[in-house]
Amino acid sequence: NRAELGLGQATRVGVYDYLGYYDVCYIGEEVKNPGRVIPRSIFISLGGIAALYFLINLSVIGVVSWREFVPASDDNRVSKYIVSIFMERVYGRTAAQFFTLLILWTAMGSVFALLLGYSRIPFAAARDGNFFGVFGRLHPRDSFPHVSLLVIGGLSILCCAFSLDVVIEALVTTRILVQFMGQIGAVMLLRRNAPRAERPYRIWLYPLPCLFALTGWSFLFVTSGLKVILFALGVIVAG
Repeated sequence: NRAELGLGQATRVGVYDYLGYYDVCYIGEEVKNPGRVIPRSIFISLGGIAALYFLINLSVIGVVSWREFVPASDDNRVSKYIVSIFMERVYGRTAAQFFTLLILWTAMGSVFALLLGYSRIPFAAARDGNFFGVFGRLHPRDSFPHVSLLVIGGLSILCCAFSLDVVIEALVTTRILVQFMGQIGAVMLLRRNAPRAERPYRIWLYPLPCLFALTGWSFLFVTSGLKVILFALGVIVAG
C-alpha cells in the first residue's frame, strides 16, 4: 500500500529528527541525580525542539511557498537548500552564505554530541563483559573511551557513502528492533522479575504507555520495506 508506506517513511523521518532527545541516557552514570535530571532534560528537549521546528517552518513557508519545495527531489534546488534560499530572499546572498555555515557548524556540533553518547554503549558493554574487551579501554591521558569513539566515528564515515534517505531508513528501522522495542520488553521484564528494585523513574498508567509505544514502533517497522527489514534483522543476527 503506497499510502501506508509513505506515511511510515514520513514518520520515520520525523522520528529521526528528534532522535537526540535520549542521548543523555547514554551518559546517565555521569549525571548527578539522574532520576530527576534525565526525565526533565528529555521533556525539555522534546518541547524545545518541537517549538523550534514549528516556528522555523512557520517562518519558512511565510517566505518560500510550500509549492516550491514539494515534491522534494534532487532536481528541486529549493527543497535541497530551503533554509539557505529562505535567508537569501530575506537578507540577501551574503547573509544566506553566512547562515549556511552556521547550519553546517550546528550539524557538526550535533554529530559531536551523538558520538560522545553512542561511544559509551560499546564501552559500557565491554566493561560488563558483554562485548569485545578492547572497547572498554580508556584514553591513558584524557580518560575517555577512545577505541569505542574511533570505531563509531569510522562507521559513521562509511555511512556517508550512502544517500541520506537510505541511512535514515536503515538506522531508524534497526534501532526500532535493537533499542526501542527491546527496551519496552526490558522494562516490562524488570517490573515483573524484580518488583522490589529501586525505581527512580515512574511510568504513569503502566502498562498502557508501553503498549502504546510498542504499537507505534511496530507500525514503523512493518512499513519499512523488505530490504530495510532484512538489514535490521541481519544486524541483530550479527550481534
